[in-house]
Amino acid sequence: MAADVLQGIAIAILVICSGFYFRHLDKTKKQSKLSTFEFAMYIIIQIAFLLFAISLLINIFT
Repeated sequence: MAADVLQGIAIAILVICSGFYFRHLDKTKKQSKLSTFEFAMYIIIQIAFLLFAISLLINIFT
């Protein structure tokens, strides 16, 4: 029970932090060109949000 709560909190923190980092990368992208690592993180975070949303929808409807 406690492990499930901690896991939920960890997931929420990761989603929030990655959202802030994505916003930072988006602002940086508008000002100047992203480095290779930053561009990779930009794409990976978008894919991760998409997969997270799909997994939530699967869990809701099953």
